[in-house]
Amino acid sequence: MAAFPHLEALRVFEVACRHGSYSEAARELHVTHSAVSQRIRQLEEELGLTLFERQGNRMVPTASALRLQAGVKNAFSELSAALASIKTRRTDAEITISLLPVMAARWLVPRLPRFRARFPNINLHIKTGQALANFKSDGVDIAIRFGTGDWKGLRTIKLLDEEFFPVCSPSFNNGRLPKDPVSMLAEPLLIDRHLSWRAWFKSAGLTLGRDITGTSFTDTNALMEAAVTGQGIALGRLSITYSDILAGKLVRLSEHSLRVAYCHYAVYPISSESNPALVAVRDWLIEEARRM
Repeated sequence: MAAFPHLEALRVFEVACRHGSYSEAARELHVTHSAVSQRIRQLEEELGLTLFERQGNRMVPTASALRLQAGVKNAFSELSAALASIKTRRTDAEITISLLPVMAARWLVPRLPRFRARFPNINLHIKTGQALANFKSDGVDIAIRFGTGDWKGLRTIKLLDEEFFPVCSPSFNNGRLPKDPVSMLAEPLLIDRHLSWRAWFKSAGLTLGRDITGTSFTDTNALMEAAVTGQGIALGRLSITYSDILAGKLVRLSEHSLRVAYCHYAVYPISSESNPALVAVRDWLIEEARRM
């Protein structure tokens, strides 16, 4: 295979062709006239061709030079486009993450400042909903799911175990907070339709002789907001109460937890591991989970 001319020589040649003048080419390239002349002469020797003919004060490209110029111009244009594309992908990567609304609001969002500080070139698109994301049709790159981790054809990485315990605002009942399960029964209990107060009381050694009544919620995020604003005691999940407890918005009323078999997992197609931005998001999620 013949030796390929140096890219710098081709760049000098293209500029000289465009101007029809070594002096104008030198001015654009911020080099001397002799440097342009030397590069062109070297290129002519490499190719065994005459590229320019002097006509008065002009350096007129030959027919061979004009054919070469067209190819060089197209090649440099394609190279510039490829470099711009690489730069765009590097600086403007976007990853769509799917998760439950309450996990987005109370687990992911409080941690986003750390993500942005560490990965300023990755834009997260947060997609919330109750349904499982379809990675083939929903445009989702990675999801946080709550379950057993058995999702066929997908990579699953355990993030968090889950446990449940009672929480309330520190200002609830003017700060006079119940100290044990029996005293909690005398206070307003906020009911999550997906969780069982009865199961927690039973695990704490207290068998109830009546149903628990009170304000009930199908939206866990709304239930937690009711607890934060002092409207009652909620059976909180570790994953979604952690940030509010650290911030002093909620207090834990019992050291006893009801543990469950389900866990939170990072889930994504195995083929996506070739995407460096997705791998960065995945590793960050794992790191944040370990902080707890």
